[in-house]
Amino acid sequence: MKEPKNANEVVIESIIQSTFDLMKHKSLDDISITDIVRHAGVSRNSFYRNFNDKEDIIRRCISKETECWQEEVHKKYTSMLDSGEFILLLLEHIYDYRDLIALLMRDKKMYLLEDEFDYRLKIRLESESDPWHIAFIAGGLYKLFLYWAETGYQKTPQEIAAYVNF
Repeated sequence: MKEPKNANEVVIESIIQSTFDLMKHKSLDDISITDIVRHAGVSRNSFYRNFNDKEDIIRRCISKETECWQEEVHKKYTSMLDSGEFILLLLEHIYDYRDLIALLMRDKKMYLLEDEFDYRLKIRLESESDPWHIAFIAGGLYKLFLYWAETGYQKTPQEIAAYVNF
């Protein structure tokens, strides 16, 4: 059973949800902090107690969703996944967030997702690769994903994963 959320978790989730609701109608750059807190029904102090700026909302959401995905993967798979399985699961997860990704692409904020790619892949690969290899894999995988998104996800996650071998 999930533990009940504390008041601050509810505020954070409300701010995140409000931001994405507003992004459906206009660019993140055109949304003010006032718009976000009004839509969320929270105070400006609550915003700044939890976030530095609007991009911090996106970063926190991406990081939180990635953490939840990783926990779920670890629950399902007791042994270390090979690279192909890991990439397939990652692509399937990312595909589930294609609406959010479309908003980030529209607003030219994909670097926020790229930062998460770099960070997570570095953690996953640091024990088995040197930094040059990690940079190559992270960059190549991100660019492959980005092309997949830009072309409207014309291939399945399985087809995209088949391109990756490390």
